[in-house]
Amino acid sequence: MRPFRGETDEAKSTVLRKILVTAGSAALTYIASTFFARPDQIWSVTLAIVIGGVVLVIQLLHEFDSRLHGLEASQEVRLQAMEETQYHRLQALEDSQQRHAREIERVVGEGFIKINEATELFGLVEASALRTDVVTQFVKHSTQIGPAPPLIFDFAQAEIARMSEFLKDVSQGGDVAHDGEDRDWLLGLTRHAQSSIDATSLTAVDAGNRGFGDGGLWSSDLGQRYLEEQRDAVRRGVTIRRVFILDRPDIADDPGLREVCRIQTELGISVRVLDPSAIPSIHTTSLFDFILFDDVVSYEVTPAVRIADRSGPIVVNTRLVLPDARVKERAQRFRDLWAAAREFTEKAPPG
Repeated sequence: MRPFRGETDEAKSTVLRKILVTAGSAALTYIASTFFARPDQIWSVTLAIVIGGVVLVIQLLHEFDSRLHGLEASQEVRLQAMEETQYHRLQALEDSQQRHAREIERVVGEGFIKINEATELFGLVEASALRTDVVTQFVKHSTQIGPAPPLIFDFAQAEIARMSEFLKDVSQGGDVAHDGEDRDWLLGLTRHAQSSIDATSLTAVDAGNRGFGDGGLWSSDLGQRYLEEQRDAVRRGVTIRRVFILDRPDIADDPGLREVCRIQTELGISVRVLDPSAIPSIHTTSLFDFILFDDVVSYEVTPAVRIADRSGPIVVNTRLVLPDARVKERAQRFRDLWAAAREFTEKAPPG
């Protein structure tokens, strides 16, 4: 490495100082030996040379010692710097290893939590009264829904959330409500009924403005599907009873009502008609439309106020009543209405 200009000048001044000190020492020795000692010229020169040499050696030894101390100091500084650098590197490595260890611990912990949750969930599925294959298929099919197109994805996610809320309400044994008319509940409960279906049929809910045969439930697509499911239920051995509750006297002579009763009778449904005057007084102020399935759930609808120019009923909301006490109350109500109603006959009752 090329020395700096300052270092070169300092080296030159050091050499010049050594020469001057050595020469001065030799000169002083020569003068002293000449004037104060024996006047032997050779001895004086020899002594001057020896003294100058000794002075030069002393200067060299002093300079070597100084440089050695400087080198040691420099080496100590360098070693200290290297130790500090190595310490910082080791500290950084240790910190990195600790972070890595914490990250691994976090990932492993989350993995175990997920495994535990999955194991717990699978255990719940296995212990559930529902069919395990149906539940697992539901989950499997849900996971196969892709994010595109967004409309289908959002719709499917909303349906899963709605079904999840429905299952939660059913599992808690409370009421389950739905805005408007829910045909899936009606048809599904009829399809899976095992012992009995006891139903009331109010004019305000099931009939049109001018009678049962004009725009009512039984002439609609839902009514026809409902009758088909009831026919299949009768074939399975399910007992079906229906009370047509008339809210005005003139509806008793409605040909549409007689036709609806005749069709249902032919399907194996026990049909009765309840005239307004025969309605038990205890129920005259609290009539509502309901269907009992196996005496464990009550399907109920709330009709809207009729508008004169509309021929069909409008359902505001549908409700499934599950609490046992309220279902038993509906069962007793139906028994009271059934006992007060008259058997359906093909001919119109005498006026």
